[in-house]
Amino acid sequence: MINSDFALGVHTLLLLATYEGELLTSGRLSELLKVHPVRIRKVLSKMKSKGYIDSKEGSSGGFSISCDLSQVSLKEIYLLNQEDLLKPKCHDCCPSCKIGSNIENVLDKILMGADDKFQEYLGKYTLKNVLGML
Repeated sequence: MINSDFALGVHTLLLLATYEGELLTSGRLSELLKVHPVRIRKVLSKMKSKGYIDSKEGSSGGFSISCDLSQVSLKEIYLLNQEDLLKPKCHDCCPSCKIGSNIENVLDKILMGADDKFQEYLGKYTLKNVLGML
């Protein structure tokens, strides 16, 4: 399951692109996205660290888009917001159990392969493609 920061990141970048030329505060984005301001600031911080957005501090400050939507893939946003998405979380088993002692490693290999295919698929879509689908 993809965590909601992925969707929030995509949504934020598309919103900022549609408000191009304007600065949106984290409070305003929070209202538009219906999420807590602290949560949106976390996502904004990641986006800023990668150069997707710019920010201006002060009373007339806010955030603006700074990337070309046709150059940013969904894979990039996915990788920015996911941490061990498909990492299996197995319960502790007796080390002498043949299944329990190996299941996590086996599932990890399988799920890593699935994640690679998923990332490849996401790489086919840019933010511009997504915006055009809306």
